[in-house]
Amino acid sequence: MHSLSYVVFALLFTSWLGRELKRTYDLKTYWKWILSASLATAAASIFYSVAFSKFSNFILHASGGMAATFLFIYTMKTLKLRFTWPITTLLLFFFVSTTGVLNELMEYAFESLGFGIMSFDSHDTWRDFVANTTGMILAWTTYCVVLKINRRKPHDPLY
Repeated sequence: MHSLSYVVFALLFTSWLGRELKRTYDLKTYWKWILSASLATAAASIFYSVAFSKFSNFILHASGGMAATFLFIYTMKTLKLRFTWPITTLLLFFFVSTTGVLNELMEYAFESLGFGIMSFDSHDTWRDFVANTTGMILAWTTYCVVLKINRRKPHDPLY
């Protein structure tokens, strides 16, 4: 379910942002980034269902941070947005943090509606935010290292 929601969110957000910025775009060109986000989330969801614990919950939310990073890259590439690397990294942090907050609000709503307990304890949300940020740092660092090896800049939409 998370994987599908990531795809829908990425497509809707990128379409909306493209219209707002009056940019031409093709939502299909960088589809591999959406697939990467979906696979990261699906793999973590399977791990979570097999090994339900605080650690597997951390992995699940770290994969959410990774998936949000992949969707951010997708949006940047699709709309051919270019910023300096500090601005790009700050925008990435805002994007991942926003998707993390939206996820926590969704968990709260589901729990309030009686769909089960979504929190281990009173610190669950804070651990989830740390996990989201950790996943973002891992994915973004890996992406930047690959770009460096290939002599590209992190905001280069051609990579």
